[in-house]
Amino acid sequence: MGQPLHTGRLVLTPEDPYRLPVDLDAVAAGLTGIGFIAGPLPNTTDAFRLGDNFMQWVTFMGCSPFIRLEPGEADEPFCHLVIDGPYVQPRLLQGRNTTPPRCGSCRKRIDDWQAVMRRWAQGDRERSVACPHCGQHQDPAYFDWRQSAGCGRIFLQVENIFPQEAVPTPALLDQLRSASGDIPWRYFYLQDASPAIEPAGPAT
Repeated sequence: MGQPLHTGRLVLTPEDPYRLPVDLDAVAAGLTGIGFIAGPLPNTTDAFRLGDNFMQWVTFMGCSPFIRLEPGEADEPFCHLVIDGPYVQPRLLQGRNTTPPRCGSCRKRIDDWQAVMRRWAQGDRERSVACPHCGQHQDPAYFDWRQSAGCGRIFLQVENIFPQEAVPTPALLDQLRSASGDIPWRYFYLQDASPAIEPAGPAT
């Protein structure tokens, strides 16, 4: 019998893939203060239980979603938050559900995006590539992935969320903006995450 499919994750990251919160500890403290997350999971420093008010900050599609908030005896998947990063340069998080991004200039789909992103990861300091349709040079970190992937230097990953199942409320995005030094945030979804595509360089 094969391995079960990854349920998915909801990922939150700053809108500008190059920006980091002024104080990462303040972001975690802010999420704890509003009850979005609770204490860290045992033997970790970057994974947290979800808080008592989690369901107030995320809108679930459909009726009566079943959300497991604690690990079970059989080690079943459960919802929790993982902080991934920070990184020196933006990296692309992708998954089985990732669809081709659109050029920021002509809005056409970039079907060979995997090759484009590999060139981006190996490129020059500006990390600029040409759109195969219009020839416009741009930084692929700003491609529009339509919530199926995303680039960034810090990611808040809510595990065990099926893609499109949960939508962060505007109030949650406002809370993140306030806690991170007035940096706007966005979100996307991943399923069966693949290795990140990232420029060479150590993590901070």
